[in-house]
Amino acid sequence: MSYNDSAYPDSAQRLLRVAVELSGRSGPDYWADLTVGRPGEPPLDPAAPSGNVIRVRAADLREAGKIRDRIRSEAASEGRDPDAVTVLVDLEVLVDPDARAARRHARIEGTTARREPGTLSYVGTPEGLASLIADVHSVGVADGVTLIPVPVPFTVEHLVDGTLPWLEARGLLTVSPTVVEVLRRFGEGVGPAARAS
Repeated sequence: MSYNDSAYPDSAQRLLRVAVELSGRSGPDYWADLTVGRPGEPPLDPAAPSGNVIRVRAADLREAGKIRDRIRSEAASEGRDPDAVTVLVDLEVLVDPDARAARRHARIEGTTARREPGTLSYVGTPEGLASLIADVHSVGVADGVTLIPVPVPFTVEHLVDGTLPWLEARGLLTVSPTVVEVLRRFGEGVGPAARAS
């Protein structure tokens, strides 16, 4: 399935959520919600005691959808609102504006083998990644993704300058000001002024 404006009804679909997990130079992994929910909703926090944000790992999209359905069913059977639970599927990514360059980086970095067994992965362009994320959301595979970038130069910039704007332009999400902190801590260089907006 590819992106189609009519596949995303405004009122019937919750906002897409995108988070990122990055490794710091001198510390533990850094996890950040790159999107904004509905008015009054706090940023996503998978460590919150409420258990309303659940990260999952799946070998393919079908498995991810089954896991999400099971989590929502369990929430309903516990008397909780299943729509209050946000299921994020982990997605390892390597992006470059040129798809051939992304595949070349994957071969050089040895990233064709996944870091974590049973984890979805994507190698290609920032816009191609955005289309995949939109499809994941539109067919109910997950409420969003946690992007786990392969550590190659400018990956964070490609996500912030390519993937997120593509999704925002289609009304699927609102980018959080958190992206400024992510770029400051993990970016490779200075980029367009639009990032700070």
